[in-house]
Amino acid sequence: MHVKIVMRNPAGVLAPSDPLAAAVARLAPHPERVLVVVDGGRVVGVVTEAGARAVGPSTLPALARYEWPALLARLTVRDAMSPHPVVVAPEATVPDVARVLVAAGQRTAVVMDGGDVVGIVDARDLVRSLVEDVQTTPSAFGCILVALGLPTETHGARGLRMPLDIALAIARRHGARLTLVHVMPWLAARVAAGLSAGAHADLERGRLAAARAALWPLVPREAARAVRLDIRTGDVVAGIVAAAEEAAAELIVMGGQPGSRLVRATARRAPCPVLAA
Repeated sequence: MHVKIVMRNPAGVLAPSDPLAAAVARLAPHPERVLVVVDGGRVVGVVTEAGARAVGPSTLPALARYEWPALLARLTVRDAMSPHPVVVAPEATVPDVARVLVAAGQRTAVVMDGGDVVGIVDARDLVRSLVEDVQTTPSAFGCILVALGLPTETHGARGLRMPLDIALAIARRHGARLTLVHVMPWLAARVAAGLSAGAHADLERGRLAAARAALWPLVPREAARAVRLDIRTGDVVAGIVAAAEEAAAELIVMGGQPGSRLVRATARRAPCPVLAA
């Protein structure tokens, strides 16, 4: 499949010297989109809503109301852009673009036709395309494993929804079993030191209960019967690989950038393909 089939329109095209206020205004109605930065006919960067927010005012509203007007008056698009973006042609294939993004450690590619910006494509678009291909393939999966962390104050449950939703969609399509695995790292040595065997066991039971309480609500009620929860302790990569081997998983779905250390380490040791979302 060509990338022109899955690309989306950018939020707009700006120059590096344009005021950041212009970027904020363009992104406000479409925070999921990306602005493309062009200088002298050459793509030099991209700006996301998160990037614009990162160079903005304090996250404390009481301070932000005073800082924001002053900051907008002097910040430019260059201050918020991510430089050296991946640029691809409309006829590039989805797998080729995915490989380039992984090699570059980036999530978004700009699609150019000659000297014109015609679209953007990010990791989510590529994953969606891959899911559609997987769903239409004649061979069925018997077991799918989805590896998840725990919700945090920074990312919340929202950041875990995408890999879980993808795994659920593929499992439903193929009538596959789904195992949700979470690996709790070993207790820090300074915490474990001096604990009696009983106290250590109580602490581990508490961690297990907390993990279950955090993860089960992520599973849709109608899918709960088809999902098995596997929580274990130890090295994260080793735990995911062991869980996949024990479940005879034919696909592992996990969160994170395709080129991240955790994803690469898991893919090298996994007994089946790994899909990072």
